[in-house]
Amino acid sequence: MKTFFNGLSIIIPTALILYIIVWVIKYTESLFKPIITLLLPENYYILGMGFLSGIMLVFFVGLMLKLWIMQKLKEYIEKIIHRTPILGTVYGSVKDSFKFISSLKKDESKHVVLVDIPAMNAQIIGIVTRRDFENFHELEMDEPVFVYFQMSYNAGGYSLFIPKKHIKPLDLDIEETMGFIVTAGMSNTKEDKDAEEKTDNQ
Repeated sequence: MKTFFNGLSIIIPTALILYIIVWVIKYTESLFKPIITLLLPENYYILGMGFLSGIMLVFFVGLMLKLWIMQKLKEYIEKIIHRTPILGTVYGSVKDSFKFISSLKKDESKHVVLVDIPAMNAQIIGIVTRRDFENFHELEMDEPVFVYFQMSYNAGGYSLFIPKKHIKPLDLDIEETMGFIVTAGMSNTKEDKDAEEKTDNQ
């Protein structure tokens, strides 16, 4: 039975990833094919051109946003979006989420920590996102750090100011830790996988 579930643990995530990839390719093909066939005869169209066009479009937009005038246009559009009820909230949340995820590897100041909860004699895993609080004069605590706590099976989380004395740094990868938290501990950390491999080899 254990062997069966081990097989499922590989097949189901792989099948899900492949399904998403196929869906993205099919969607971009159906979206860009009519545009491409307006420029090229249909018999010249090769499967995959639509997907390639989508990738090139994303790259081109990213390249254009480096220009000063495009940055100003982006800021103007974002101001309009932020003033729009509901849409502004959703857009801001999605943008901040992508910005946070993309910064995980780049910013070495972010690291995984254990935070003490004395009242419950417990600890919770968090990620330090900020240490400099020169503009926060109202903070009444010694050596505060800003810690982000991801919620399990949820796209959201919450952040708290925590005294440095109540946190303990962990030698864990941030992305791996996020996966561990989001799945409520169901996904294995690198140490767990190494331990399982040693057990299987014995």
